[in-house]
Amino acid sequence: MSSFAIPITALYSGFIGIYAIILQFQVSTHRRLMAVSLGDGTREILIEAIQSLHANNFANIDSKEITTPFGSKYWELTRAVRAHGNFIEAAPMILLFAAIAELNSASPILVHIALATFCVARLLHAAALRTTRAVGLLRAFGFLGSTLPIVALAIFNTYSGIRAVFGL
Repeated sequence: MSSFAIPITALYSGFIGIYAIILQFQVSTHRRLMAVSLGDGTREILIEAIQSLHANNFANIDSKEITTPFGSKYWELTRAVRAHGNFIEAAPMILLFAAIAELNSASPILVHIALATFCVARLLHAAALRTTRAVGLLRAFGFLGSTLPIVALAIFNTYSGIRAVFGL
């Protein structure tokens, strides 16, 4: 047995950190290719739409091409930004909860299952965001597989905390 306090969380934090860098690199690549220095291209979409409307004397004001981002050349950047953002919103929480659970003698199997499920779910979620409209079963599984491990660890930590605080 290792003398390291939280070896399981440490292992998965490495995977999670590497994946965060991959997602960040994808955002940077899309921003460079689209010449967008900040954000997801929304500003550029609006500028292009206004310029198009102005050039056509506002004749195509109800055009679907102008009102939807799906046809935009910036859509890939938007998806990359959201895949990275969704990941960064959840990753710190799962790592914190896993570390607390591991420090409080949670079953190593519980911690492994929670973190492995989270990692696979985030891959599914990112794959779903690469589909045309970013909806469907992959995204649902990605969401559930990311959320349920956090909930399970939160319940374990709450239960452990109550037992420790009240001496149960």
